[in-house]
Amino acid sequence: MFALRFACAGLLFLTACASSNKSVAPVRESRAPVREGGAYGFGPEDPVRVGWGNEGMMAFLELLRGPEGQRVAWRRLGPSQGLEVFEVTYEGLAAPVQLYLDPLNSGAIRAPSGFSIEGLTSREPLPPEERPQVIEL
Repeated sequence: MFALRFACAGLLFLTACASSNKSVAPVRESRAPVREGGAYGFGPEDPVRVGWGNEGMMAFLELLRGPEGQRVAWRRLGPSQGLEVFEVTYEGLAAPVQLYLDPLNSGAIRAPSGFSIEGLTSREPLPPEERPQVIEL
């Protein structure tokens, strides 16, 4: 249980770091329909790289929402090409979709098309004047 809480806290921290800036931009929700085939998270060629094993996948699925904040329902379909495949749906989605998660490799987390992530306020990169300064030692 501690590991799951730690993984959730880590994922929240990463999302906060990726989306934090001095002035919070309004949430930009994608109203585009969910689409499969090559888009981020919808195929093995570009999976959601959650890392942290099972705990990372569960933390990601707990934060995943529909475009209007709907909670998602999911079912694990099993492994495929070293990835885990989940059938995911939410209220208002015409048909469930398959999402590919990489539990072993981590990367920048973003919401697949047609979804949002709870607590993620902006997907826009920081403007140059607000980016952290690199200090070389």
